[in-house]
Amino acid sequence: MNFGIAVTTSVTPAVTELHQKEYIERVSTVSELAGFDSIWVSDRTVYPADLSDRYPTQFGPGRNDPKTQNVMEAITTLAFVAGATTSIKLGTSVLVLPFRDAILNTKMISTLDVLSGGRLILGIGSGWMQEEFEAMGSDYRLRGKVTDDQLEFFLNSCTSQLVPETSNHADTTRMTLFPQTLQKPHPPIWIGGNSKASLLRTARFGDGWHAIRLSPKELRDRKMVLSNLCKDSEREISEIVISLRATVSIGECLYNESGERMPLTGSLDQIKNDINNYQDCGLDYLVISMAGDSINKVVDSVNLFSANFLE
Repeated sequence: MNFGIAVTTSVTPAVTELHQKEYIERVSTVSELAGFDSIWVSDRTVYPADLSDRYPTQFGPGRNDPKTQNVMEAITTLAFVAGATTSIKLGTSVLVLPFRDAILNTKMISTLDVLSGGRLILGIGSGWMQEEFEAMGSDYRLRGKVTDDQLEFFLNSCTSQLVPETSNHADTTRMTLFPQTLQKPHPPIWIGGNSKASLLRTARFGDGWHAIRLSPKELRDRKMVLSNLCKDSEREISEIVISLRATVSIGECLYNESGERMPLTGSLDQIKNDINNYQDCGLDYLVISMAGDSINKVVDSVNLFSANFLE
């Protein structure tokens, strides 16, 4: 199994601008030295000021701090991480395509892949927070179609400098788009989400499926659904990397609403057993949101995890 570290997450202890810069730089460089395969960032533009009232099960009292939605812009952040590191891969977990202009976004993604030396893993999603769509002027009801259209646009741009037709009726006739991605035919495309729509999109477009906070059994069951969808698309499930974004808490158990211990939290032995269970259920790649109440605590946990679980 391969492991990555998420540096913008719902458990990030850094929520101010300069504090986040220090957090991202330190955790990224430490993770590379510790032998992790990749660094990951999240995507958020704006969010409601009363987030905890609107989404109490996620951001209410005792839940994630709404300020953890204060994340730096994803592609810019990965460019910064690329300059601070040398070989670790760079992933988006995940980039919400419906908020972005297809041409400019494609140029930014391709530029990042070139300048980083071909280190990008492009995780994409269609988004979930309706208020964010409204603020960005994007139609929440069409998010799936727009996501698919943008993916097709990006993939076409990786093989031709002639700008493909866009879905917004812009006139792109005889226009050239530069640069193309360094990785050929394109950077790995990982589709984020647990829904049936995400699995369908994975079977159609994905080099990887990027699940979120599933238990081993839930992961196994969703992978079975994906396997059947791949057969319908004349693909093999073995072609697709099965990945999971989850929180790791070393030394402290976290519990769900039913009072059950959440996987990957607790003692090192408990976490080891959980990793083995995930692997038995078909997990190839774990992207870790490392819990900690300070930058130093997160750095210590990154090193401790590496010493115990990275080969």
